[in-house]
Amino acid sequence: MIPSQVTIGKKQNEGINVNAFRLKKQLWRRWRRWKKALWVGAACAVLTVLAWRGMQVPKEISGLLTDSASTVTDTFDSLRTSTQMDDDQGDGTAPVFKAGENTEEDKRRSLSQEELLQTLTGSGISRTVHLKTTYVSGEEIQTLKGKKTPEQLEVLIAEHAAWDGWISPEGDLWLEKRVDDLSPLTKRDAYIGVDEHGNLKLFKGPPVDEKVLKTFFQLDMGSMKSSLPEDMWRQLQEGIRVQDIEEYNSVLSTFSDYARDSAEQVMQNRE
Repeated sequence: MIPSQVTIGKKQNEGINVNAFRLKKQLWRRWRRWKKALWVGAACAVLTVLAWRGMQVPKEISGLLTDSASTVTDTFDSLRTSTQMDDDQGDGTAPVFKAGENTEEDKRRSLSQEELLQTLTGSGISRTVHLKTTYVSGEEIQTLKGKKTPEQLEVLIAEHAAWDGWISPEGDLWLEKRVDDLSPLTKRDAYIGVDEHGNLKLFKGPPVDEKVLKTFFQLDMGSMKSSLPEDMWRQLQEGIRVQDIEEYNSVLSTFSDYARDSAEQVMQNRE
């Protein structure tokens, strides 16, 4: 081979090696950029998922707070009211609504239907009759007009066979049933909100009126304020309107996640 041809061949080989090296170097740089882009994309995806998950509770609470508080045109001085039926309606009733109370004493006084009938028929006494409906929050009491004879009492008990019955110290007959729902007046103007101590409560009207029907539990205010936007927190303070048992249970279920532990609740209640 001629020397000049050898020299040219070497240069061509060197050029090929240089080009191959440059190509590898470029591919390596591109791979690093792609690798970096993949890591950045994965990190962004993770952050997006975490941010989305973090917004779930505020969104759920927001759904409870989106409806503006409705104005109640007729207010009541107390949940205990009475309405007398017209005399021409025969055996009318006088309904009374009031906030729910502890009925353990009523349970202890309850008699079996057989025992109740024996007591009523054996005494031969005419008695006043009260029909009591106990709701999740609130009660309705209907007092039947006039005193009923033992025969009439026997008919009433047969008509209300599924109701609990007892005789009060005053000698009146009480018949009670329980309903898994809110009372009519609770549905009409009930709000769930917080007081100045962070206690979640059921109010008659907006919380600002301070007409408390029931106290549920104390909230972790720090966690609440850090999770809720300012406008949502303000709506909670103004009260969340509840008109049925589904809304009632939904609000309690949502905010129970922010309830303090039982020990702290006991301490708060003692204070």
